[in-house]
Amino acid sequence: MTTPRTKPATLKDVAEAAGVSISTVSRVFSSPGRISPETSDRVREVARKLRFTPNVMARSLITGTSPNIGLVVPDITNPYMTTLLKAAQRVSRGHQTGIFVADTDDDAEIERRVCEQFAQQSRGVILCAPRMTASHIREISGLVPLVLVNRVVEGIPSVYTDSRSALRELFDELVEQGHRRIGYLPGPAGSWSNKQRARTVADRARSLEVELVRLDPTDGTHAAGVLAAVQVLELGITAVMAFDDVLAAGLVEGLRQHGKSVPDDVSVTGHDDILSELVHPGLTTITGQSARVGQLAIARLLDSSGPDAGSGPELGVLLDESVGVKATVVRRHSTAAPRSRSD
Repeated sequence: MTTPRTKPATLKDVAEAAGVSISTVSRVFSSPGRISPETSDRVREVARKLRFTPNVMARSLITGTSPNIGLVVPDITNPYMTTLLKAAQRVSRGHQTGIFVADTDDDAEIERRVCEQFAQQSRGVILCAPRMTASHIREISGLVPLVLVNRVVEGIPSVYTDSRSALRELFDELVEQGHRRIGYLPGPAGSWSNKQRARTVADRARSLEVELVRLDPTDGTHAAGVLAAVQVLELGITAVMAFDDVLAAGLVEGLRQHGKSVPDDVSVTGHDDILSELVHPGLTTITGQSARVGQLAIARLLDSSGPDAGSGPELGVLLDESVGVKATVVRRHSTAAPRSRSD
């Protein structure tokens, strides 16, 4: 004898069992931030006992919005992007929202095509470190709600790591240690963050009348950092500020391969604090705040693509404003006073 199939629980069933309205149950699963924690917990507990599962696809047909958002990154293997993605997912789960991820291989044309596809499939897009021109980014923002990460384009909401103060502080420390020929190891040429960091370091070098050597362009990979060691040694540079920890780690390895020690022969610093404790010696770096950046980016997108778009309550700013997350210096063991010429 077969057991009769139980009819799935509905919103109405949950509402009656929890003693709330159907609309309250709906909000618990679609916009939990609008419901008190006590009510939300009670409704979710009732839903669990009744084995109720919200139908996100049905809700998307009713509201006209997709239950998913798109996250576009230039290189998913970069630990900064991985950390950002995990943080964004933690926020999205609380809003019953999924995340589609696309890696563009650092290619502006692929980036543009992916964004156009996501515009048809998602309720909004988080575009990380975009390589597209500002005009193309504005075109995409006309197709779908858009939040930028580590890129500022006027009129489009963005969240970025603001490391200008930390970069100046770290440069000053190298000068105080006695370094007078400092190198900047650049990241990808199309990176907005790379341009900002290079400009900040160059301005500081001019103000302190210290020689700054901009090393050859790189693609931002570990292998590029390894190769950069040759130029660093040929130019007699005593300290290098790398665009990020990936390049810095590569440079430390490249110097080791040439029989040089960090920091005894060359001081090296990074940016993002993502690989720092895996490098020997521990890498002095700057926090990238990737987790916080990811959390704020998705919060802004959900605000702008939801029914109450207009301002970001979590941030206290207008949605078209840029939000900088302040970075700080993390001191470890990869910098020291340069060797004297007699050593």
